[in-house]
Amino acid sequence: MSSSVLKLNTLPASQASSIGAALGEVAVAFKHLASALIQKALTPASVEVKNLTAFEEAEQLRTYAASLQAQDPDFAQDLFAAADRHEIEAAAKASATA
Repeated sequence: MSSSVLKLNTLPASQASSIGAALGEVAVAFKHLASALIQKALTPASVEVKNLTAFEEAEQLRTYAASLQAQDPDFAQDLFAAADRHEIEAAAKASATA
């Protein structure tokens, strides 16, 4: 017959206290997260989302591209082209369904 001894407290006292402090911080963070989620769930959505037309979406993208023109002209040109493609594809779909 043999016996084994399992040492449960293998961490030094300084590490044990820092783990306890970390667990306490996690509990506080979880409490804040839970209260924020509950508040978000109970708050009615008062903002009404406006459905934009393809032209309006393309214009917003062109405005954004113009704001980036000075910093990254190549990327801005890609965005301008994407806006054009989006507008053309939407027009093609609209004429196909009409």
